[in-house]
Amino acid sequence: MRVKAAPLAAGWVVALLLHAAGAAAQETGGFDVSGASVPAEQILVGGPGRDGIRAIDEPGFAAPDEATWVEAANPVLGVVEGEEARTYPVHLIERHQIVNDEVNGVPLVVTYDPLAGSPRVFQRRIAGKTLSFGVSGLIYNHNFLLYDRETESLWVQFTGEAISGPMVGKRLPPVRVRQEAFAVWRDRFPRTRVLERPDLHHIDYRQSPFLRYIVDDAAIFPVLASDDRFHQKEVVLGVVVDGKARAYLGSLMTAAGGRAEDEVAGRKIRLTYDPGEAVFTFDVPDDVAVEESYWLAWKAFHPDTDVWRDPGAAGKGEDG
Repeated sequence: MRVKAAPLAAGWVVALLLHAAGAAAQETGGFDVSGASVPAEQILVGGPGRDGIRAIDEPGFAAPDEATWVEAANPVLGVVEGEEARTYPVHLIERHQIVNDEVNGVPLVVTYDPLAGSPRVFQRRIAGKTLSFGVSGLIYNHNFLLYDRETESLWVQFTGEAISGPMVGKRLPPVRVRQEAFAVWRDRFPRTRVLERPDLHHIDYRQSPFLRYIVDDAAIFPVLASDDRFHQKEVVLGVVVDGKARAYLGSLMTAAGGRAEDEVAGRKIRLTYDPGEAVFTFDVPDDVAVEESYWLAWKAFHPDTDVWRDPGAAGKGEDG
């Protein structure tokens, strides 16, 4: 397998935090943002520069019984195309943020942003081009920006929209992704293939470098909208139907016994939440967008969201 760019610098998480706390230098790593669809001053340096966090370009996979680096309770990202299922353990992909993959003949980019807590998967063929992606080193709205190597356009990981470069205004087609315990995903798809550890020579995948970040109730980059009623890193499963966004927060799900049956714009929503592993399972119609993230990122990208069983708005967002 091939991992793009130079070895990961030691202490890059510390560097990220120092960059955020210090001057938000308006360098853009050589990317042209003069025609960006967002104000250029909102595109910020995020710590390691271009490809300082290395995308996985030639991923290797193993059978579930061979994947000794994943325990049953570990959260994974699961993707299905046709008859083929893939598993991407979060503790691996958070170190690389991007996997350029092909599943059942469909070119996909599998992404995870540890700052926003957001797993996203997109088709990477658009406008007649099959793109390959790297980590730009830039941040917008507390979310990392991908760049494609073919046109050097910058893309928002949360939405899949290009905000600068020749592809500006285009959106990558989204692909449904589930984030759940490995045991749950493996039960769904016993023949799934599991992402191998791509860089054991340079990275210790056994412990997340983001543990302190997750418990800190603060954003480290500016956001376009915020709400401090909940912990900023509270896990959220959000749905969007016909432009209407609703957030299901882990704490509120736990208080309700870990289950929710709801209706949004006429669509039935059924969820469960495991507070021990902080993962959701869901059963929703295919036309309902499902987007997981931390609360700070969900609010930043969905400022008009409502909240299921919102303690500050009795009756708002309740199921029946």
